[in-house]
Amino acid sequence: MNRLIFPFFSATLLLAGCAKNTEQKAELAVQDFVRTRVSDAKNYFPGKFRFSPYTKRDSLQYLAQMAQINGQPAPPAPTPADSVRIGTLVLHDYRDETRNGIMVRDSGEYVVRPNGEVRILMAESIRRKRLQK
Repeated sequence: MNRLIFPFFSATLLLAGCAKNTEQKAELAVQDFVRTRVSDAKNYFPGKFRFSPYTKRDSLQYLAQMAQINGQPAPPAPTPADSVRIGTLVLHDYRDETRNGIMVRDSGEYVVRPNGEVRILMAESIRRKRLQK
């Protein structure tokens, strides 16, 4: 009996150790997303990644800021129930080398949904500047 339990237990631990956590999945999703949008995928060099939970409240606040910037009606105000996590906010900086050898440093803000869908956001610093106008 012990001969059967030990291999099963070891395999279970190995598989659990190999499973990717939410941040690792978000990082891979953002890398794939950015890689398809740079000048040449082989010249994409990922830099730092920073992660934070993204809630429905965050989404509604973002939509309200975008509506204000674009002169559109604001979405409904967030409620306490809107604190449910709906994804991961990923701040990512990277380097991109163009085909003629020019190195470009860039960054982006992305939301990765639990299903792996990636959405790019307007950077917070740009939103703040546009809201001050």
